[in-house]
Amino acid sequence: MKEKDFTRRDFMKTVGTGVAAAGLVSQFPSLAFGAKNYTFGSASAKGSWYPLAVAMSKVINDNVKGYNVTGVTTPGASRENIMRIDRKEMELGWSVSNYLYKGFHGKEPFKKKNQVFGWFSAYSGFFTIVARKNAGIKTIADLKGKRVAIGTPGSHTQLDNSNLIFPSCGLTPGKDFKPEFIRFPDAVQKMTDGHIDACSYFMGLKGPGYIQMAESVALNFLSIPSDAEQRIRKQDPSYFIGDIPKGTYAGMKGPASTVGLSYCTICGSYLSDEFMYKATKAVFENLKFIVSSAAAFKQAQVATVYRGMPVPVHPGAARYYKEMGVTK
Repeated sequence: MKEKDFTRRDFMKTVGTGVAAAGLVSQFPSLAFGAKNYTFGSASAKGSWYPLAVAMSKVINDNVKGYNVTGVTTPGASRENIMRIDRKEMELGWSVSNYLYKGFHGKEPFKKKNQVFGWFSAYSGFFTIVARKNAGIKTIADLKGKRVAIGTPGSHTQLDNSNLIFPSCGLTPGKDFKPEFIRFPDAVQKMTDGHIDACSYFMGLKGPGYIQMAESVALNFLSIPSDAEQRIRKQDPSYFIGDIPKGTYAGMKGPASTVGLSYCTICGSYLSDEFMYKATKAVFENLKFIVSSAAAFKQAQVATVYRGMPVPVHPGAARYYKEMGVTK
């Protein structure tokens, strides 16, 4: 298989036809001519996971005979994907690594261990904590008494900010600082206007909102202290310690130490080794096409498939990685 160079326009044209065909197959199973029909879960239609699921499904369909994979939206995202894979209503999907860890081990919010394996870590997200320079905040400890945006109620960002990130740093939202439970775009605007002092959101590197914020107002990027990082890792081992490199955003003169999670692809532990080997090979030999569906996938590479992966990887996928010289 030879990797092709695709633009986003090429992707939309090609996938548009693929989605239509996939819809026909789901309505008329006989059109699959005996192929096994698999489903690839994502999240909402507006996020990056859905176009990635569609693109990955297409390269699998084009290169693995006997299978028809269809990318679908799943409003419940990580949790829904894991539970549906366990129930064999879905075979492939996306998940944030800490939900994958909890689903595999049967920890809350899951009620039992789920039949799910890791496929590969695709790219990373980090808790990015910033403060306006003119607010006099240079460390996380300086956030005491300040106004800090920490995400919408019930979101992954808000829950981990409230229950894990800041408590590990010795701060309790609502007691030590005034939390703002708002969407990230609103936080960007309030930071720019000076209506809040700081914000903490889980985000991939070079998130457009942080780029806009850093170009509009002078910021300090706050590091999580090393002892707090260790406490975070002890409480939730799916997190890893990493840096936001200097120069990632305007005015950032040095790295900021923080914790991250991997955005992972997942699969049913019951899937055959042969299918997973061929599907993995298809994906990594067609990366340019998949990247054309969502730029975040640029980080995906065989060398980092195990980074931040909190559960066993499917043996069929691991076989391909080993052939490429990569082992855990």
